[in-house]
Amino acid sequence: MEIRFQRILLATSLSLLISIGIITPAKADQSVDFVLFNEDATNDASGNNTSLNESNADVDVDVDRRTVLEDILDNENFELGIQFGLMSIEDFETNGWVSAHFAYHITEFFYAKARYGQSDAGQTSFEKLVNVPPLLTDEQRKLRYYGLNIGYNLMPGEVFLGRDFALNSVFSIELGGGTTEFAGDEKFTVNLTANYRIFLTDWLTWDIAMSDYIFDTSITGEHKTSHNLNFTTGFAFYF
Repeated sequence: MEIRFQRILLATSLSLLISIGIITPAKADQSVDFVLFNEDATNDASGNNTSLNESNADVDVDVDRRTVLEDILDNENFELGIQFGLMSIEDFETNGWVSAHFAYHITEFFYAKARYGQSDAGQTSFEKLVNVPPLLTDEQRKLRYYGLNIGYNLMPGEVFLGRDFALNSVFSIELGGGTTEFAGDEKFTVNLTANYRIFLTDWLTWDIAMSDYIFDTSITGEHKTSHNLNFTTGFAFYF
């Protein structure tokens, strides 16, 4: 009786294991034996059991590796440029302007720039309205500036010319000081400049700048601080 009970319990357990897939029956010609389900076992296309470990054997993959050459970074830290534009000399009209600069790029962001520029002042409103002798001689009307600026590259970026063509660019600000020779006198001058550069090549840039030359003057009889705005464009060479 006890043996019969054990057989019934064994048959019930096997049926339950088969139903939940823990064990699988053998082929039809092996009606007695059962095969335990192995997680590493799979059936191949012919129906034979194969092991996942065998299917995951090392496979030699022949990959063609391409040679990548790192870009050679340019180390041109010196800059030489020339600009042309207009300068609005306070009380003396807007006149032509030409300047040149020499810069040294200290780091990726900071640079020092020596600048020289000149312009010829026009006539004042008083000279135009009243028939009086000129306030200044031709030589005194020549404005010359030379000074030193410290610049900071604020926003490096790109300029897109079409869908597939772009040029590097950078927006920078400058602060400096120097001397302005004008009306037979030398005046200490503060210079504020906003500069936008587009890199046509790694050694040539197109520059666009807006500057303010600030100095004290009393040429017209009133002592005041004059703001002389300057707009320029030109090219700079790196070496």
